Amino acid sequence: MAMESQPTGVVRVARPVLTTIVLSTALQIRGVVRMAHTSDQWSRLLGRDVPNQGINLIVKDNTVTADLYLIVESGSNIVEVGTAVQEEVATAIENMIGMQVQGVNVYIQDVA
Repeated sequence: MAMESQPTGVVRVARPVLTTIVLSTALQIRGVVRMAHTSDQWSRLLGRDVPNQGINLIVKDNTVTADLYLIVESGSNIVEVGTAVQEEVATAIENMIGMQVQGVNVYIQDVA
């Protein structure tokens, strides 16, 4: 009779790790130039607060909502880039961390 191993504790992922996964996934999408910063021209003009690193994560229990503020490449299809970021970031969170994704909101701040 084979014995199955049982988990002996919990695995917790620190918020900076989650941020790194979201950041690296978003920046790999074709058409994403970089994350927006609070010092960006449009952020100042619109009076919109862009979070540190261009990412805001809301974690509740085992659920994540991510807001990403992006600068996209001039000439790229903004809707396609935004949709690709949503899909890839959600997949990365679910596959790498095992958390449920409530939503991935993408805010295009500028083109460069």
